[in-house]
Amino acid sequence: MRIRFFILIQFIFLLLIPYACSESLRISHMPEVIYPGKAERIVISIPSDDTVTIGIYEKDGTSLLALLRDSMSVSAGEFSVTYNGYTERNPLPEGSYLLTVLSSTESVSIPFLIGRPAPQILSVTAVPFCSRDSLTLSVSLNVTCSGTLNPLLIDPDGNAFPLKTTPITEGTNKFTLEVIHPGPGGEYTLSLTATDADNISGNSYQVNLSIPAAATPKPQPTIRPSADAASTIPGDYWSMEVGNYDWDAIWQVIISPMTIIKGTGKQAERQTYKLRLSPDSSTAGANVCGLITCETQGIHVLETLDNGWSYVEVFNSSYGEAYRSSGKGTGFGTTDDLVRGYVETSRLDTFMPRTEYGLLIDKLTQELFILTKDGLLSSILVSTGSPSNQQPWNETPSGEFYLSSKVGDFPSGNLICQYGMRFNNGDILHQVPYIYNEKYDLKDYSSCEKYLGQKASHGCVRVQRKANKDGFCMKWIWDHVPLRTKLLIWDDDGRPAPFMEYPFPSDTVLYFNPEGGQYYHTDPNCSSIKNRFLPLKGTLTYADLDLPEYSYLSPCKYCSDGILRISEIDAINTENGYW
Repeated sequence: MRIRFFILIQFIFLLLIPYACSESLRISHMPEVIYPGKAERIVISIPSDDTVTIGIYEKDGTSLLALLRDSMSVSAGEFSVTYNGYTERNPLPEGSYLLTVLSSTESVSIPFLIGRPAPQILSVTAVPFCSRDSLTLSVSLNVTCSGTLNPLLIDPDGNAFPLKTTPITEGTNKFTLEVIHPGPGGEYTLSLTATDADNISGNSYQVNLSIPAAATPKPQPTIRPSADAASTIPGDYWSMEVGNYDWDAIWQVIISPMTIIKGTGKQAERQTYKLRLSPDSSTAGANVCGLITCETQGIHVLETLDNGWSYVEVFNSSYGEAYRSSGKGTGFGTTDDLVRGYVETSRLDTFMPRTEYGLLIDKLTQELFILTKDGLLSSILVSTGSPSNQQPWNETPSGEFYLSSKVGDFPSGNLICQYGMRFNNGDILHQVPYIYNEKYDLKDYSSCEKYLGQKASHGCVRVQRKANKDGFCMKWIWDHVPLRTKLLIWDDDGRPAPFMEYPFPSDTVLYFNPEGGQYYHTDPNCSSIKNRFLPLKGTLTYADLDLPEYSYLSPCKYCSDGILRISEIDAINTENGYW
């Protein structure tokens, strides 16, 4: 009986302990060490509604150093405050101190230590650099000490993705953070925490980022040269899928026979045939819908009639009615339109191409692809014809052709073109042209070379002069690709604009003149800059171009012409439906 009574008394006593403790002011949680610059949470418990004053004192409790709260009204229970180890403006020196909490009826104190200052990130700029399936963050930050940086990317739903730890040094740091693109776009948070060599961390620094969704390419429509082609026929240009880089299928087209219109005499490749709207010999303007280049231009026979005529389709090689109406000469229809009409069946012939190489030009991407029986050999940049409202006849006709003769060097206005190879009457495959500077005996390619990869010519095809990484250029074609090699040209009508890639990585160094310069350069010794400013002393990364402080800079017309900012490329891709 006594034992049971004793156990009951003990049980009641244990129940009353927390109640008794809750009836006094106390500090529930206080870190042993506070490192100035890193805010720490302090938890205080109070038995009833009251006002409290909280301060940091010298370790003997005599001098108030920092007043955290003054007569703050609180409710009964636990509440918390934070403290970062500072007085009003300065960090406390290392040493022992006292935290004191005073209510209207009692006070409580607890000793703690102030350590050396924690690492602090003073400023951060971050620019997202997005591609189809990856995300690079170009970061510039200023930090108070060396150590490591622990980055964290937080998505709009609050999910956190740790990124690779990066070493940092005291002062300004510039680096990139590689991320697998998170997919959905929206407002993200980049959280950065610096840790010093003793594994002491400061508070995180957070930056808000607007990140577009991962690029989703537009669905590629099936484009065929002939609307009548319901399915792909091996070796047939008129049923192949334009934009489908199936090299085996393309090679079969390149080595297959091609239907042409026979010419006569030595100038057969320069002759044209008037495509008739009706199957008769009349060449009156009302009965002509386009021009076909004899010998070198492939046509598609749709029907062979019993009356000696065949119904065909072909891309119009005429300069067009706009050319005639401007008073420049004869023209029918619109250049490069797919037209249908009649030709004499007796004029049709079959051409068998060479099979060492094949060439394909895609007008959408402005690339020339070199093929062999083993597949793609390489690709180089071109400039096909650039039509305008004033000169729509500049368009390079699409279709299938073959290289018929070597023209060599020839003038075009004040331009000189080299390694010319004819493929469609006046349309010639040639090296990107130059202007000859007699004073300095110099070939100046700058006016045309910068437009490679864009439509820029008057109908001919300008081809890359500088050898690519595989050693290919127009000179290589001239030296190695024989005449009678087939050349395919894909049309760009009805096809979505290509995804625009960034010209180089986000951390690529660019240059500018900090003494009043208005341009950004890829070359620190750009020839457009006066010698006294060379080499250029201002540097920034490609991603930095989107920072407000560099918004005044424009691309140099000599070394950086056509190089767009990341934000400008993103805007183009957005407009084209890729984000």
